[in-house]
Amino acid sequence: MDEWRGFTNKVLYCVQFSAHLDGVEAARVGALIADGLLGDDPPADRTRMLTDALRSPELITDGDWQPHGEREVRGFLDALLSELADGGGSAT
Repeated sequence: MDEWRGFTNKVLYCVQFSAHLDGVEAARVGALIADGLLGDDPPADRTRMLTDALRSPELITDGDWQPHGEREVRGFLDALLSELADGGGSAT
């Protein structure tokens, strides 16, 4: 199993009931990460895992529980990466 999948599944679990995966959701999940609610991975590891997921040719949305499509999820993870780079989710 790819290392990135565990972290991205935690992230996607948080948005499974969200109507839209937009910047507001990216900021919300970034805050959850900052509060340590999605684990205690160092910021560099979070960034690497999200980047690895986006670079992977594998489906990120391989679970039946995820109602959002692959394109929407990839866009959301990209927005979350930007949120983290801008300082959101930087606390451990």
